Amino acid sequence: METSRLQAIRTRMVKLAAAAVVLIVLGVITLAPDGRREGSAVSPSDLVSFRPDGTILMALPGVASPVLEVYEDYQCPYCRDFEQLNGGTARDWAAQGKVALVIHPFTVFGENSGVTHDNSRRALMASLCVTDPRKWLAYHDELYTHQPEETQEGGFAVEELVRYAKGVGLVEEEFAACLNSDKTSARADALSKLAFARGVQGTPTIRLDGRDLDWTKPWAAPVQQA
Repeated sequence: METSRLQAIRTRMVKLAAAAVVLIVLGVITLAPDGRREGSAVSPSDLVSFRPDGTILMALPGVASPVLEVYEDYQCPYCRDFEQLNGGTARDWAAQGKVALVIHPFTVFGENSGVTHDNSRRALMASLCVTDPRKWLAYHDELYTHQPEETQEGGFAVEELVRYAKGVGLVEEEFAACLNSDKTSARADALSKLAFARGVQGTPTIRLDGRDLDWTKPWAAPVQQA
């Protein structure tokens, strides 16, 4: 019994130490100097690039670390909460050259989740059909803006997904064809398998250089009022 108690204490101490390290690193990122050239204005959308594995990279040229990873599911309400709370801060850090931001969308819900899985997978496939990097973030945000209830039958309907695509300036016909493509279906499945292979068990999972972060509190430093 005593051994178990000591092991529990050690485990808690390790977790607290790891959390402290992450908080320190977050503080360093927040206070790090802006990596942009003087006078240059960079939009997060200008930084988006598609990686071969289907993930999204947002980083200034030459910025490879620290790496901030966001594993998300468009049907996950907590992922929407993360976007509202800290998504903007993560993008700002990428635009300022403080982090290399990697966004990994996938379907966390298993097939036994029924309509929730189906809704999630349609949205994931839709995000993979955005072929213009400069429009990817706008479409990403549309998905969260119009996120249906988890148990809504036919949520993220194809016609709605195509309409969102038109709204951000994508070609409807090409987008619709992509949504019905076996290739897109296979890419979506591969993205989900990759996330699970990396030990992701829930969404959102946020990692900084491999360490899980607490996303439930604001990361941005409060603005000091004069």
